[in-house]
Amino acid sequence: MRRAFAIAVPVVCGLAGFLILEENTSNALAAVGGVLLGGALIVALGVMMIRLVPRSESDREREAKAREEFDRTGRWPGE
Repeated sequence: MRRAFAIAVPVVCGLAGFLILEENTSNALAAVGGVLLGGALIVALGVMMIRLVPRSESDREREAKAREEFDRTGRWPGE
């Protein structure tokens, strides 16, 4: 549920912004469309960054264990 919400909100805001920009009936609406579209892009990038953080944490832990193994045995694991 949470993942669907995190994806649906930027998509809906982006589509609304795009549709408002396409209509472009006034400068005020064009500004609102730009804000919606830009906000959707920022939120989407934020969600992507949050999802990448745990992967890099596990990579760091795996690297630290490999270094400990190398210090102990003189061989890099997996060689």
